[in-house]
Amino acid sequence: MPAESRNLPEQERSIKAREHELYFKPQSPKGAASKTFEEYLRETPAEALSTATKTMLWIVALLVAIAFMAAIWRVIQRRSTRPRNHAAPEAAQAVAQADHRRLAIAKALGYVV
Repeated sequence: MPAESRNLPEQERSIKAREHELYFKPQSPKGAASKTFEEYLRETPAEALSTATKTMLWIVALLVAIAFMAAIWRVIQRRSTRPRNHAAPEAAQAVAQADHRRLAIAKALGYVV
């Protein structure tokens, strides 16, 4: 491997070094042992949230609930106050006429038998 590394250009050596840093775990010294998860839990006890934090979370929750209720109310109001569209039969008739014209053109061109 040393003879191979001498033949590589500088950029390729730096790429290989970076690859080694990213994808290969560093060898830890034999004497250093990592802590288990249970040890970390024992060292860091849980603390309750402060009253100010709880109050802020409740205020935010109430604002979200009010915004949600307002959105639902707007959707309900929009549906009940929307005027009926009386142009629907006219639109359907226009679509039918356009389809009839397209069919006549297709027959004239020999696409439809």
